[in-house]
Amino acid sequence: MPKDSHVAVVVPYRFVPPHNGGHKAAFGLCRFLAERTRLTAISTPDNTDDAAPFQLKGLLSSGVARYVLPGGAMRISRYFKENGVDHCIAFQPFIALLLYWPCKRQEVKLSIYIQNLEYQRFRSMGKAWWPLVFAAEWLAFRLAHHLYFISPDEVRPGQQAFGLSPEKCSVLPYGTPHARQPEQQPARVSIRQKHGYGEEDCLIIFFGPQTYQPNLEAVVRIVEHIEPAFRQIADFPYRFLICGGGLPAQHDQLRAYRNVEYLGYVEDIEAYVQAADLMVNPVNSGGGVKTKLVEAIALGTTVVSSYTGALGVVPQACGPKLRRVADEDYTAFAETLLQCFREGRVPTPTTFYETYYWGNIVQSVSG
Repeated sequence: MPKDSHVAVVVPYRFVPPHNGGHKAAFGLCRFLAERTRLTAISTPDNTDDAAPFQLKGLLSSGVARYVLPGGAMRISRYFKENGVDHCIAFQPFIALLLYWPCKRQEVKLSIYIQNLEYQRFRSMGKAWWPLVFAAEWLAFRLAHHLYFISPDEVRPGQQAFGLSPEKCSVLPYGTPHARQPEQQPARVSIRQKHGYGEEDCLIIFFGPQTYQPNLEAVVRIVEHIEPAFRQIADFPYRFLICGGGLPAQHDQLRAYRNVEYLGYVEDIEAYVQAADLMVNPVNSGGGVKTKLVEAIALGTTVVSSYTGALGVVPQACGPKLRRVADEDYTAFAETLLQCFREGRVPTPTTFYETYYWGNIVQSVSG
């Protein structure tokens, strides 16, 4: 990316400060790309501007109609013209449909950053209207100059499903702001003291908002299958920590399961991940990269995941920090957790940061 280029990254929702994987993906891309070239993030007015280490413009409205209102397209077109924007990255295929006219009018290259093949995600969740999503993605992908896939596992399926040429597609993975493994001990001590966990307690964490169906399903698997299987073989104290807000009222009973502690939303999730011995990720639906895997391994925590939950992450880069087991094989989950805990902490390999550090990733963004 030439330093004199002006890139506009369009994120059609509030993402500053970031609170989930999608927010962090947008924030990380903007933050590190802004260090290499001139960058403006175009979003909605409800972002916190002073928390952004890059220029932020609220040119989109906050309502659902922002995807179709011509006023937003006109404001963006005017901004492109007045500020010499030459490359626009849409952080969602649906907003790319609105951006096509401003980009064409001002001769701006339009790219799309694809976090999921949305039609696959909705189809896996049993949503009847997934064909409409497919149609919208098909049109957006055809109109764009280039497509950046967050998951290498979705490139070929995307090419086949939408008839995309290989030269139009490349991989831009979800990254971490950490160039190396940070110190874990301070967080480990402070969180354990805060909650009264002993140093000998094995802490196994799962995190993510339970308003997202695949995360809620994973929590149910933990309390109803994985914990009981682990209980049969663990001869030491342990706790499964469930972090993330939005637990539906009909699932309140999940808070009372044996050896499981539901902590809800926590302000500093990184500290809790660093305090944990292991992370479990039995997510078996949804699409794209499960960003929590990248976050946990970057912080030095070993992850035990289902194969579906680990799709999109390069196992060779993660080394021993990622252990994959077959979906729904809860005995294997429990046995792998036990093995990892007894092996003790191993450092995250340098190959992981070479692959997933944002500073390296943004170098592949073309002008």
